This record gives sequence, C-alpha cells and structure tokens, in this order.
Amino acid sequence: MNCQNCKFFQTNQSECRRYAPSPEGDKKAHWPTVSSDDWCGEFVKSEGERKAA
Repeated sequence: MNCQNCKFFQTNQSECRRYAPSPEGDKKAHWPTVSSDDWCGEFVKSEGERKAA
C-alpha cells in the first residue's frame, strides 16, 4: 500500500491528488509532491495497473 498503487497518485508529476491543491508562498496552488514508495492513511487502491514515471 504505497503511493504508486493509489488512485490519487499522479505519476507524471509525482503528485498526490487526494485533496484540492493548496496555495504556497508563490501564490500558486500546488498538490503535494510525493515519492511512489511513500504512503499515508488515506490509500485507495487504483483501478488499473500503473507504471512508474
């Protein structure tokens, strides 16, 4: 159960898309950048098989 296998993981940018992006210092909204082998308590298995970026 890691980010690579989660439906909220966006492989091209290595971002978690679980929640809406949040603003940072540059006043632009960003999704959290995560590693494919990271994990969290909100894991939801992805529908299909995913390849690493």
